Amino acid sequence: MTIQTLQSRNLILLEAISGSRSFGLATENSDTDIKGVYYLQKEDFFGLNYIPQISNETNDITYYEIGRLVELLQKNNPNILEIVASPEDCIQYKNPLMDLLKPEDFLSKLCKDTFAGYAISQIKKAKGLNKKILNPIEKERKSILDFRK
Repeated sequence: MTIQTLQSRNLILLEAISGSRSFGLATENSDTDIKGVYYLQKEDFFGLNYIPQISNETNDITYYEIGRLVELLQKNNPNILEIVASPEDCIQYKNPLMDLLKPEDFLSKLCKDTFAGYAISQIKKAKGLNKKILNPIEKERKSILDFRK
């Protein structure tokens, strides 16, 4: 199943601009991220064709199956909470069923851990990137002898 299949079969429940553009932090070099929600037809959902997530090659466009979305909402996943809390001006399409999912229904004390964990991972990633920029390591091609025990 592809994003084009979701669109052609009208399976999309929500589609919104996310990331830096939805937060007003985009620069001229920023890409446009799209996140959304879809449902599967009965034969795909109950058969062997269940797909919890569909993305394009660059992961700039990602859609989550509605059941998977709710599962991640219950875990207070920051990226998923962003989808259901999308600002109105970023929503490109919204099925009225999506109004039943309100971010406040899923927020819990677990947010403290998930958001703090996400922030710490981003800080570590940024520090690692900074080290690579300031101290570049030349790539050295290994020989077959490097892999012996």
